[in-house]
Amino acid sequence: MIHTVIFDVGGTLVKARSTLITFAEQLKPDDYNELLSFMIKEFMKIYRDENPPKFITIKEIIAIVLKKASAEFGVKDISGETDRRYGENYLNHANLFDDTIPTLEKLKKLGIKLIVASDADPDVLNEELSTFKIFKYFDRILISGAVKAYKPSDKMVDAIKDQCEEPYSGILFVGDTEVDILSAKKMGARSVLIRRNGEFPLKADYCITSLESLFDIINDGKKYIQVQV
Repeated sequence: MIHTVIFDVGGTLVKARSTLITFAEQLKPDDYNELLSFMIKEFMKIYRDENPPKFITIKEIIAIVLKKASAEFGVKDISGETDRRYGENYLNHANLFDDTIPTLEKLKKLGIKLIVASDADPDVLNEELSTFKIFKYFDRILISGAVKAYKPSDKMVDAIKDQCEEPYSGILFVGDTEVDILSAKKMGARSVLIRRNGEFPLKADYCITSLESLFDIINDGKKYIQVQV
């Protein structure tokens, strides 16, 4: 029996454009592909380090990446403007998916506990949840910037588990990236990979193209064959 659903936010509940794309376009509007590839690579080096010497926030990572990009490509160094630009760039290119609120409302009516587990800076995520009026649906909100660890680190996963009841097999962990799947696996929950374009390059317990399919899993999980890739 499913008693809890954990949601990632960006790409799962909220349609959000990568801020790295926006930054790359702003810095090199005529030809930003090589710059973007460099920025993504540098960002992931820091972000996916599960045992860093100290925790670095998303905005701090972006500032480091922007400074490196300036040195590597000779573009303007706007790292000092990251704090302002990041929130603006993110929120100006974000909106709710059409199925987000109907799904959250239906899950609440079913008495299912709802949790957010997001890799984000608290000020940005809290403003996002408030702006889109979905804050009220969640029983717990876990943000990497507050926990000071990113998914799927043990520290973040333990923080999520502390807010959940057992059995963990009764939990659906819904997200659009590998870190969500790995986090689910670590805590013994069922991973749900959502890819609205129908492309599933990752292995997960369930793969869906719409949040509405969560109710099929809740009612009869056997309808969804585990995906092997």
